[in-house]
Amino acid sequence: MDTLKSFCEKNGLDINKCMDLVIGESSGMLPQLSAMQGYIAEITDDALTFINDKLGVKKAISFASFTKAEFGIGSGLLWLQCVVDGKSFVFSTTRKNWKGPTAKLLLEKISAHTGPIDMKEYNGYTGWVHKNFISP
Repeated sequence: MDTLKSFCEKNGLDINKCMDLVIGESSGMLPQLSAMQGYIAEITDDALTFINDKLGVKKAISFASFTKAEFGIGSGLLWLQCVVDGKSFVFSTTRKNWKGPTAKLLLEKISAHTGPIDMKEYNGYTGWVHKNFISP
């Protein structure tokens, strides 16, 4: 299995706009062979593109289709629980990735459509205080 860096190099993707994500629930939007399916996600100007070579999947989900987003903790992980096209869409990544600039970019893109995201669970999980997305 490729590392994120080698995957991006091989596919001509900007590593600063890609991250490993685990899908916990996709309401049929993405194939899942297990309860937690791994994907590489590329952040573009208007969509989050999910790639899984093993499943033969490359699917873009428009940021405009996100209507709600909130953080929650489950199974020891920080999950971003979203509503996309009226369906539940839940994903996670590592603590290190949540703290990085790529996650910040992702949250900016999503919150532009959902409104401010409450960062209380995020801040507790990562030990960081991101105030940019805090809801009033």
